[in-house]
Amino acid sequence: MPVDTGRRVVRYLAALLSGGAAVVYLLIGFEMIRVVDVNPSDMPSMLPFGLAAGGAFLLGAVLLLLFDRRLLWILGGLFQVMAIVMYFAVAPQRDPSFEPWGIGLKVIQAVLLVALAWLALRPSQAGRRVAAIRRIPR
Repeated sequence: MPVDTGRRVVRYLAALLSGGAAVVYLLIGFEMIRVVDVNPSDMPSMLPFGLAAGGAFLLGAVLLLLFDRRLLWILGGLFQVMAIVMYFAVAPQRDPSFEPWGIGLKVIQAVLLVALAWLALRPSQAGRRVAAIRRIPR
């Protein structure tokens, strides 16, 4: 399989994962999925959280489909690390601390992080051409 075809497959898989995470976050935001055991009258709206997280993951999916830029994949990887760390940092303050939807999202995000790291660490075909041109003696 040519390298760019492999990159495209990884980008599309990562876009699918990011889109799936976006859908779950939006469902949480619209309270179609419940992630904490709190009386609805005591709980603040999940809509701002769901829209922000869902929108960020949707943007990530679109960027993965449209571009192949190392800086984007590094930034996306940092975002995944931040999202995973924040989940575990906030978990003790919630009831339940960990729930199936949250753990499932973290698994998706971990796989997405691996895909983004792979994309960031392996140069694209265009990147190799630029590097080869720079090595040509003048």
